[in-house]
Amino acid sequence: MARTSGEALKNLRLDATFFHRVLQKDGGAMEVIAPDYDIYLMETGVMPLLLQGLDALSRHVDKLGQGGGLSGGGKAPFNPLTWLAQYLLRNHPSKIRDHRTPIYQKLGEMANIERGRRCLLRRRQQMQEEWEELANSNARLIRTELHQYLRRLDDKWNLEGAFMQNMPADIMKTERTASSDEGDVTFLDFWEWFEGYVGSHDVLRASAFDIAARRKEEAERQAKRAEEDMVRHEKVMQEVLELRRGLEDQFASICADMYTDEVITQIINKGAVIQGIQEQDGGPSLQGVHIELIISMLRLWGFPAEAPPADTWNEAALAAWQLWLEAYGPDGSSPHSRVDSVNLRRLMDRDAFQAFLIQAYPAPEFEVGVEMQHTVEVRNILITDDIDVLVEAVDEETGQTRQLVLPEGHVEEVRRRLAASSGEPVLARVDLVSHRVTTVLPSGNGA
Repeated sequence: MARTSGEALKNLRLDATFFHRVLQKDGGAMEVIAPDYDIYLMETGVMPLLLQGLDALSRHVDKLGQGGGLSGGGKAPFNPLTWLAQYLLRNHPSKIRDHRTPIYQKLGEMANIERGRRCLLRRRQQMQEEWEELANSNARLIRTELHQYLRRLDDKWNLEGAFMQNMPADIMKTERTASSDEGDVTFLDFWEWFEGYVGSHDVLRASAFDIAARRKEEAERQAKRAEEDMVRHEKVMQEVLELRRGLEDQFASICADMYTDEVITQIINKGAVIQGIQEQDGGPSLQGVHIELIISMLRLWGFPAEAPPADTWNEAALAAWQLWLEAYGPDGSSPHSRVDSVNLRRLMDRDAFQAFLIQAYPAPEFEVGVEMQHTVEVRNILITDDIDVLVEAVDEETGQTRQLVLPEGHVEEVRRRLAASSGEPVLARVDLVSHRVTTVLPSGNGA
């Protein structure tokens, strides 16, 4: 290499002036092929190392020329490309640490800043579109709206304030143009100022956009997962609801048959009693349709009498009855596990059976924290032709008004508390699967 060819590399200084001198001046076709290739070569140290290598190669060639030739002294002819490749391998910044390491790090930092600058300026179209959405019919913003505009950009890019916090409080305060009379600003006015400000300030690194993109992807992934979980949850909840409805229908059908059965009517209304598994003089028969109905009802409550026959009051039926009494029987139930009026009415109590269903077949829990038991404020009791008593209530969490089934055992209490002059809200817990009040909270309980 001739000495004149290396003059441009003589006394090479790796500083900010060098950095800006070697960056590509035109962002045209080359960027389409290899966007920011110059920044990549700078931040990896390849560009400064290559120029140092060319400078060293120039001096080495001059020294060889002064020695009388470039043949290599009887060896293979001198190959400058091989020499330069060896220089790059020996001195690559990823392999060595010497006095040049801080310089490479500084150039890498400057490259990171420049990449962020370009990343912002390439978003001009997005920024103009956001401007036009916010601006008035004259496509102008007043200066006091500029901070709102920048916040919208920050939100649009999912930067969580990283963009806003690096912008000046006095946006365009010293900038006055012919088109900005009365404090109005066009996008071209703003862009001229913004381009200059970004060119001279470290506003935002490209890594901030990378982090924002990953954050957005993660948020979308979680939203998709939550949606899929919700669909699965709804499916399971519908299955639970269908199961409950099927058991409710069976309960209603068996109850209807029990109320028309002569022997059960005697037990409920005339004091007849089934005691033990031995026939009692004058007592109900221990075999028949009435026994089959009682055993069928016990099965719905989750206490099947496994031993056949299904219409005989035997040890299996008595054991199932005793277990049911222990779990769900009325307070102060009759001694000796008798099938009497009090116990049998409890077995046929619709509200008690509904409470059992909610306990035995609860609503599925939802992973993202949706509670299927909500607290509501009961506002009034509705007058309807329905068998069930309905109330109108407001969900404390969502503010949604709901119509809910109120168990008969709570009707009088709710009616009394609604009519009271204290004005204290009547709060209740509701099962959202069956849309049924499960518990009326006591007065003074804001839970």
